[in-house]
Amino acid sequence: MEKDNLKLWNAVEKTDPNHTKKANVKGNKITSIKPQYQILQATKQWGSYGSTWGFKSISLGYELIGVGLVTFKGTFYYPTGEFETINTISIYKDNAQTKVDDDLAKKVETDSLTKSLSKLGFSADIFLGRYDDVRYVAEVTKEFTVKPALTPVQFMGFEKWTPAQLESVKSKYELTAEQLNKLN
Repeated sequence: MEKDNLKLWNAVEKTDPNHTKKANVKGNKITSIKPQYQILQATKQWGSYGSTWGFKSISLGYELIGVGLVTFKGTFYYPTGEFETINTISIYKDNAQTKVDDDLAKKVETDSLTKSLSKLGFSADIFLGRYDDVRYVAEVTKEFTVKPALTPVQFMGFEKWTPAQLESVKSKYELTAEQLNKLN
């Protein structure tokens, strides 16, 4: 029996554009993912954070404090495996290095979670640079757009619709099984 090594990757690689934002990080323009969206996607796959997936053995290291960095080390685990994650973050909020970032632990854990999930394929389209292509973003936006339901009032008189009107309704609205049966 052939093993489907890309099953998880294929299930989580596309990112809903409604859960992204453009960011400027140290002069680099990037697409950033809302962390709660990633947690939602992982929860859909594996269950609640902390029960079947997440971090264990987290530690913050201060061996790079002389250059203004704190090191995050942890083990990311999920139902079929685990791996070590390491990351760093500046201890400062500003480039002048005058304001200590009191949220650095939360930020580095969140960034490490994003990096860990990306290794498994979560939001791979962003990390593969597909969000730099406006055609791809338009395509994925269309894919994630939820169509409104066609109400019974809107459906009245469907017998008189032209083929063009029928196609327009099918592309713009989510039809019930009953509505589809009547149209066919």
